[in-house]
Amino acid sequence: MSSRPLLPHLRRMVHVGPYGGELPVALRAATSVAVPMLVLWATGHLEWSLYATFGAFTSLFGRTVPIRPRLVSQVQAGAVLVASVLAGTLLAVLGSAVPGTGWLVVPVAALWATGVAIVSHRLRWHPPGPLFPVFALGACSSVPAGPEQLPVALAVAVAAVLFALVLTACFTRFEPAPALTPTPAPGPEWPLSHYLVRYAAGVAVAGAVATAVGHPYWAMVAAVVPMSAPDASGRLLRAAQRLAGTLVGVVIAWVLLAAAPPPLVVIAVAALLQAGAELYVGRNYAVAMLFITPLALSMTHLAHPVPVSGLVSDRAIDTVVGVAVAVVITLLTHERRQDAEG
Repeated sequence: MSSRPLLPHLRRMVHVGPYGGELPVALRAATSVAVPMLVLWATGHLEWSLYATFGAFTSLFGRTVPIRPRLVSQVQAGAVLVASVLAGTLLAVLGSAVPGTGWLVVPVAALWATGVAIVSHRLRWHPPGPLFPVFALGACSSVPAGPEQLPVALAVAVAAVLFALVLTACFTRFEPAPALTPTPAPGPEWPLSHYLVRYAAGVAVAGAVATAVGHPYWAMVAAVVPMSAPDASGRLLRAAQRLAGTLVGVVIAWVLLAAAPPPLVVIAVAALLQAGAELYVGRNYAVAMLFITPLALSMTHLAHPVPVSGLVSDRAIDTVVGVAVAVVITLLTHERRQDAEG
């Protein structure tokens, strides 16, 4: 009897929504990642792959709106992603020049997550929230860099953003047209306390805890992911899906990376993983994480190779930390969404 209340939640967690014509979007997203990576491979600069990857994520925004607002949304998100790459690279430069300053990424990411969350909700981005900007800032901050990397990071990220915008314009005719154009909102959906507690505090706590055990940015990203859901039930579901999908995804990543494939194979697999992620991210987030996790780890390993066992174990541990923080904050807080017309 006691298990019956859990059954609807379990069904929601494993339910895969129907196919909604996502293939053209998936192919566009895969191309936006693969082409910049191939250019870097051909020129012998795969160490710049993180900058290109985060710029390429521009193509993931605005998939539910017509072409003009989609391009506007992508320009906005692309600018924020470039700024995130630069901020992360600047932190890496500072960390290399001044030992002991690596902890700065946690408060900076907490502030960045809060600001981007407010902007993304005000501008009605899809996907909402600061997931990709926080990921970009944290990942780029983890790769040692000198001052000469700043113009490189800027140029590579901007080039990837521009390529993603061109792809969006070219692929539009092949993608299913959205049914409705959303109306603009007058302001943020939630009160300021929502952003301060769920994003600033969540990222700060998750990052601080994870700093001692691995890569804090993975914990910070895991803490951010559930917070874009509109209610507590949605946040808890997203947290559970993030955890389950990541724990299986790290096994997939370990199998892939332990085989030590050549970079060209990693790039090809990454493109396929990006396509798979886009095919499922709107249908079941846990399934999408089976693609997203090995994609993220492959791109990180390609830019800054480290022992595979440590890489995947850190990702698993930090995800547990971040999800736990998100769940605790969700259970302890009860902010209500503001009336969008207010």
